[in-house]
Amino acid sequence: MGGLEPPTSASQTRRAGRLRYTPADKSIIRNMDKRQEIIKVLSTTALLIMSLLALFGLAACQAHQNPPPILFYQSTSTPLTDNLVEGQSTAAVPAPQESTRVVPIATPTVNCYQQDGDVQSGSFFSEQLGDDFHFRIYLPPCYHAMTDQHYPVVYLLHGLSFNEDQWLRLGVAEHMDRMITDGALPPFMIVLPGEARFDPPPTSAFADALVQELIPWVDQHFRTLPEKPFRSIGGLSRGAAWSVHIGLWHYPLFDSVGAHSLPLFEVDSLRITAWLTQIPIDDVPTFLIDIGRQDPERWTAQNFADQLNDHKVPHTWYLFNGGHSEDYWSTHLELYLRWYARNW
Repeated sequence: MGGLEPPTSASQTRRAGRLRYTPADKSIIRNMDKRQEIIKVLSTTALLIMSLLALFGLAACQAHQNPPPILFYQSTSTPLTDNLVEGQSTAAVPAPQESTRVVPIATPTVNCYQQDGDVQSGSFFSEQLGDDFHFRIYLPPCYHAMTDQHYPVVYLLHGLSFNEDQWLRLGVAEHMDRMITDGALPPFMIVLPGEARFDPPPTSAFADALVQELIPWVDQHFRTLPEKPFRSIGGLSRGAAWSVHIGLWHYPLFDSVGAHSLPLFEVDSLRITAWLTQIPIDDVPTFLIDIGRQDPERWTAQNFADQLNDHKVPHTWYLFNGGHSEDYWSTHLELYLRWYARNW
């Protein structure tokens, strides 16, 4: 090879040591060095960006594997044009506004908010039922200590074949005590009516007994705020069907209606459109509807939410994992209580 030295790293080093550069050459080398530094900076920045994109991609993949519950909200002023989730139109829930409905809160003379609320059993003879009407009532902490205080009321209805203690078994009193003590809820009362005979609405006196007798009885014997803005009704399963029936039929009494795992009464499925058409839009209660993906009544609840949407009735719609069971309702109990108290 004519005595040429192979281009090893050692030979290249020796040759570099024998090179001589002109001033022009040195200027070129300095410029090349600067370009190399720029390239190094750009390369480092690119690697950092690629790493961040990879992390975001992993988070998105995990979110796809564990989809959140569907939350649907409509107000009369919010177009339903935003993101699509599992085929449901969704609009961002507007930021909570400061309520104009203020519940006066007296200053407690003792540290009664650290104590538990009081659950009482009650009954009276109902002319509508021709029998005793049994119920339970939850009185919040400080009810007995702060005798000038009056409270909002939520009526919670039980499911088929159960009685007025079902919500208590789900843990509603314990949740109320803890959340009121922590400041997560304002104090309010809960009435748990008992339905003794499970007749359909056309032959049942339960709704009339609740509206005409139980509510006035509670307002007379307990320190309630008896106006519509401070009264709600809700229920689970059959109780959800009753809450929709009573909430729409007697809409001047209730500000909001909770329908948890809703199976509409067959007779009511033909009335919903007429009710929503006849009630002045400003007087229609707001609704919370939730149900599990594995619940056999899922499409009944979905169709009801669609009807509210068609009539521009404000409502919140949740589709969670789960079935038609007490495990499902107890899991979402805190969400229910927060929703009922959202404007108090």
